[in-house]
Amino acid sequence: MDLCVRPFPVFFVRCLTVVCIVCGTHFLSFAQQKNADSLLRVLAVHHEHDTAYAEILNRLSFAYIKIDTSKAIQYNNTAIALAVQLHDAHALAGSYMTKGWICNYTSGPKYALASHLLALNQYKKLNNAKGLAGCYLSIAGDYHNVADNINSFSYGQKALDIALQSGDKLLIAQSYNSIGTSYLGFADYARASEYYYKELKIAEGLGNKSLIAKTTGNLGVVNYYLKRYPESLSNYKRCLDALEKMGDKLWSAAALSNIGAVYLATKNYPEAISYNQKALAINRVVKSKKGEANDLMDMGVAYGNLKKYDSAFFCLNRSIAFYDTIGAKHNIAESLGHLADLYLTVPDSVLYNRGINPSQRLDKALQIQKEALNTALGTANKNDEADQWKNLGAIYERQKNYKKALESYRNYSNLNDSIFNDKKRNEITRLGIQYEFDKKEAVLKSEFARKQAELSRQRVIRNAVIAVCLILLVSAVTSFLFYKRRKDAREKQKEAEFRTQVAETEMKALRAQLNPHFIFNSLNSIGDYIAKHDKETADIYLTRFAKLMRMILENSEHETISLADDLKTLELYMQLETLRLEHGFRYDIEVDDDIDPELTQVPPMLLQPFVENSIWHGIASKRGTGVILIRVKRNAEMIEYTVEDNGIGREKAGILKRQRNGTARRSFGIKVIQSRINIINETCNSNAKVELTDLEEGTKVSVKLPLDLRF
Repeated sequence: MDLCVRPFPVFFVRCLTVVCIVCGTHFLSFAQQKNADSLLRVLAVHHEHDTAYAEILNRLSFAYIKIDTSKAIQYNNTAIALAVQLHDAHALAGSYMTKGWICNYTSGPKYALASHLLALNQYKKLNNAKGLAGCYLSIAGDYHNVADNINSFSYGQKALDIALQSGDKLLIAQSYNSIGTSYLGFADYARASEYYYKELKIAEGLGNKSLIAKTTGNLGVVNYYLKRYPESLSNYKRCLDALEKMGDKLWSAAALSNIGAVYLATKNYPEAISYNQKALAINRVVKSKKGEANDLMDMGVAYGNLKKYDSAFFCLNRSIAFYDTIGAKHNIAESLGHLADLYLTVPDSVLYNRGINPSQRLDKALQIQKEALNTALGTANKNDEADQWKNLGAIYERQKNYKKALESYRNYSNLNDSIFNDKKRNEITRLGIQYEFDKKEAVLKSEFARKQAELSRQRVIRNAVIAVCLILLVSAVTSFLFYKRRKDAREKQKEAEFRTQVAETEMKALRAQLNPHFIFNSLNSIGDYIAKHDKETADIYLTRFAKLMRMILENSEHETISLADDLKTLELYMQLETLRLEHGFRYDIEVDDDIDPELTQVPPMLLQPFVENSIWHGIASKRGTGVILIRVKRNAEMIEYTVEDNGIGREKAGILKRQRNGTARRSFGIKVIQSRINIINETCNSNAKVELTDLEEGTKVSVKLPLDLRF
């Protein structure tokens, strides 16, 4: 006797059927906010333990659901504690919603339901209609997953009422999905199809590929229950193809499981196992206990029919244990029924190995089957009830207890007739035909509207041509009067553009200038190292010198570069100078935490002349080790550089320069900087400036630039 392969609710119905998006709340951005690393960076700089901090924690917990559930739980608990401390109902509602979704991945739907009911209380306090609707959908999904279709239907209807009042099409579609799934649980396939087709129509109008794919999968469930397996398989494969293209692992696992179910129902057991194994691998990655239990149950049935009894017992018992931990009574009943079938079919030797006398086979199967029926009766699922009555009748018949067998078969027949009567089948077929007709009618209406629009457009063009001809005629008469004025305006505009071009050219020329003394001294130093046979130092110096020249030339092509690149160039210059001075000075560069060096744009090599002065006019003539400290900080909407050295100071440096050259001249590099700052002020309408301050020991230079440079 083969294992009895009975209809069973597949994954789209058994787990997470309702798309739980909390419309109208701060969760809308959660679907996009999956980058946990970026959220951790935001959390690190947000020091106030306020509502915003609680929201960041909640987003982190949501982001970690599919990555690391332990971290998701940790951040969620912290978010809830902070929301309670702040008495923030909005943050608390969001945190409880996230906790429910975490429970769907970990502890199961009954715990998810408890959390979502807590969230519901908070949304009621807030009187947040769309938040309530999203919460109702989540609760409807939780009730469905614990086989309470009556409450699932009630909450789905509440969500639909709000959705229709708000006119939110996506929320309406999700509510239709929830109600359709409840009807599926009631085995009312005509009504389920009606709501799924309503959902599909809205999804196609919105162009929502994810919703279209999942609704197609749900229609596959309807066809599966009606034993229209080719249509069901076609639905599931179209759904799987779309989900895999979108990279949706969780729902791809559902589609794979459903395809396996069709192959199981059509007794293609190797294919059934193959698809369930693929689904099982994904469900283990995304940590879906419900999905894993579903796959194990289906594989247990397939292994039993392939006479791989040890694998069959393992898979079925494992699935029952998983279902029990998450409180999925409906699925427990189904697995128990399959287990009872297995005890009826296995050889005597297998029973002996399991410590059961073959003479007790029927008693053992009857015990398990009664447990399956009692569990199914508590779920109000007609499919499951019918299936368990049928199997119970088969066992009573083998025991020759014909009275109870007849009673069981009669119960099965009554339920089966109410589910699969011709009227319902015809109604479902009619709905499918009506849906396709509505689609074609919509296309025809669209084509008619397009042609009408084209005729209107042509009339508009004709009228526009006549109007333009009249305007051109009037313009021809008046244009000569304004010709000279336009000519003068164009000349002034060209003059202004020319001045701008000159300014840009001057800027490029200033950037392109390299200090000839530095180049000359650097080449001399390289030559000196070579003469001393210090090839290693000469090679280091030459490599760094070449890199610096390349960076300066590359940077000169841009009006602004990132602060990070500018500081790299400056640091490379100072490395060469300290090498040339045999480490006669040390330097340090500090950047304020409020400034992002990679995003902040600055003019290239603006500080180099000041650093050069500090080295050669302040530190080179100093006894002992010199120190140059460069700071970059934010000052309101300005960025402020400071270059501070402990050299001999400007006064002594001027005396030494006059002694060497006969006169003290202002540095050409500083003149260039002042010219560049003048151009920045004129171009950006800013108040950039340079300030020099004499210290007790050394000199301090301060350069202020606008933080947002836009030339």
